[in-house]
Amino acid sequence: MSLLHCKRTLSAANFSPFLSRVSSRHFSSQKKNNYDLNVFVSNSHSPYFNLSFEDYLFKKYQSYTSSDNSQIYSKYLLLYTNSPCVVIGRNQNPYRETVVSALRAHSIPLIRRKSGGGAVFHDLGNVNYCVMMPNSHFDRDEHALAICEALQNQAQLSINERHDIINADGKKVSGSAYKLQRGKAYHHGTMLLNSELHVLSELLHSKSAFSNLQTVDGPGVQSVKSPVANVGVTNDEFISSAIKLFREKYTDGKEQSFKLRYLNESTLLPDEAAEVNSRMDELKTWKWTFGSTPKFIHKFLLQENGPPAVAFTVKEGEILEIDSEIDEFVNAREKILGCTYKWEDIASCIKSQYWKDRLAYSI
Repeated sequence: MSLLHCKRTLSAANFSPFLSRVSSRHFSSQKKNNYDLNVFVSNSHSPYFNLSFEDYLFKKYQSYTSSDNSQIYSKYLLLYTNSPCVVIGRNQNPYRETVVSALRAHSIPLIRRKSGGGAVFHDLGNVNYCVMMPNSHFDRDEHALAICEALQNQAQLSINERHDIINADGKKVSGSAYKLQRGKAYHHGTMLLNSELHVLSELLHSKSAFSNLQTVDGPGVQSVKSPVANVGVTNDEFISSAIKLFREKYTDGKEQSFKLRYLNESTLLPDEAAEVNSRMDELKTWKWTFGSTPKFIHKFLLQENGPPAVAFTVKEGEILEIDSEIDEFVNAREKILGCTYKWEDIASCIKSQYWKDRLAYSI
C-alpha cells in the first residue's frame, strides 16, 4: 500500500479490538506551504537534557522568519534518543501510570514532561521526534502522516483515530502529545523501532499480586493501554528518512531554506546552556516529578474489589488525610499527617512489615 495518500482506515485484516473505528478521510502528501526548516539532531542520550532542550527550543521558536521584505513560515524538527526512562504527561498521576517500585529496582528515572499526553517508555531503540510550527498550521495528524510517508519503503504504517501510528497488524508503534501556545504549537511523538518491549510492560503494566489491591482516585489524564510493536528499522535509518522527507515536503529545495544542527550538552552556546540547565534541574526534582501531581486519594485494599484498608489523601506531595481503621495507621495518624508522600517516610511511622512492603511497592 502506498502511503503517498495515507488514509485513516483499518481493513478486516488489521482490525484490533483495542482500536476504535476510524474515518475514511484522505490526506494528501502535497505541500501546504514552503517553510524555513531547521532540523536539530541531539547526540545526547540524557532524557533530562533532551526534554529540557525541547522545552527551551519551543520557547525560542519563532513562527516565521523575515527576508527581503517578505515573511516565510518556520518549522522546526527535533530528533533525539533517550537512555531508558519513563516519561509521563504534565497532568498524569505516576502512582496510577507506572510501577514505581519497578522503576527503582531497575534504576530507571521517571520524568514528568511539560506537555500533555500519556506515559511512554524511552530507550535506545526508540527515537523521539518533535515538530514545531505556527499555531494556525497545527494539525494532529499531518506530521504523523509525514512520518508514515518517510518510512513507506520500510513499513506499512497508518494513523488511527487516536492519532497514533499503527502497523499493518493494528499495533501501536508511535504515540503523540501536543502543546499549543499563542502563535505556536508542537507535536511530539515516540517511534518504537527496536525497543525492549518486555521492559516497557514491566514498568507500565504490573502483574504483581499487589497491583489489583490498590486504586487511585482523582483527576489527571489516564493513559490508554494499547498493544505495541517495533517498526524494525535502525535509528539512523529513521532519522535520515525523516529529515529527507521533511526537507522535500516542507521546503523549496534551496539551501538557504534548510539548516541542520547536531548538538549535545557540550555544544550549547552559553545562553542556551544556562536555560537548558535550569530546566534540567527542575525536571530532576521530586517536587516536580511527584509533588506536582493533581490532588488524589490512594486506596490500599486487602482483597480485590474490597473496601480500602487505608486511604491517603495527597496534595502537592503532602499527606492531607489518612482514613483507616487498622490499628497500625490509627496509632500513627498524627505522625503520618503532613508527611511527604514517600513510602519510606510513612514506613518509618509503622511497624508492620506487610504494610511496609505494600507501601514500598506502590509509592
